[in-house]
Amino acid sequence: MACKTMPFYECRPGIFEIDEFDCASCFVIVGTKSALLLDTGVGIGDLRWVVENRITDKPYTVVATHNHGDHIGGAGFFDEVWIHPQDLQNQDESTAPTLAFRKEYAELIRRREGKYYAYDPENDIRPWPKTPVWKELEDGQTFDLGGRTVTAWHCPGHTAGEMVFIDDLTHTLLCGDACNCNWLLNKDLALTLREGAQISLNALQRIWSMRDQYDAVYNFHHDFRGFGSPLAPDVLPNLIFCLEHLLEGTAEFKEIPDALSTTGATKTVAIYGDVFVSCMGQDIRTITDL
Repeated sequence: MACKTMPFYECRPGIFEIDEFDCASCFVIVGTKSALLLDTGVGIGDLRWVVENRITDKPYTVVATHNHGDHIGGAGFFDEVWIHPQDLQNQDESTAPTLAFRKEYAELIRRREGKYYAYDPENDIRPWPKTPVWKELEDGQTFDLGGRTVTAWHCPGHTAGEMVFIDDLTHTLLCGDACNCNWLLNKDLALTLREGAQISLNALQRIWSMRDQYDAVYNFHHDFRGFGSPLAPDVLPNLIFCLEHLLEGTAEFKEIPDALSTTGATKTVAIYGDVFVSCMGQDIRTITDL
């Protein structure tokens, strides 16, 4: 029997954060007539049972913030998943939601955190029983849940199709990996790292310009915030400032431990306040290369 003991917490009225054993968070937004599940995590245990038996009995739609395996690793346990068309394909074995990636990532987190988790890696990280129907999520698409509307906005940077979501009832921004304290730029976003950083900056500036629509920001890993608590209010503007400094050639760099390394490796990051910016698979300092 698959594990059903994932912790969850109602962090804002009708918004529930589900903690997938420190690997990632999924969020459920519940309206008066339907609900929205944001991301499916690594796919440990039985997320579907938790949503349907512990959180809501309403019909719900599943959407993905982006296509990395720690966010859509459980997609095959659902019938349909909405995702931005630029994230429909992921051929990168280091982030695609393969069974090998899902097991390796969960084991990395288990070792890093040094905790006991109430799941069995062999029985609870299972192959997908099917491939879900992937439906194309559009910029500005709305989900009327009854008494609240959630709007999806395209925010490329961490992936080409990264999406963020604003709930109009609680004025909450739910941003996947589009914003956090240890932010990763996708090196394949554009032909050069510099172009990719500019695309990311433009996207984040657009979301920041909507700040009259939200007063709390939740990313989908709670390692830089308390479970159920929002990010500090300066994280999003500091990420924008850090990208601006990178593009201006005035960024400050620092060597820090790589939280995703299994060998104790370090990596170079650009820093601004409480935000670190690095690049997946490339040294962030090469942004200055012509």
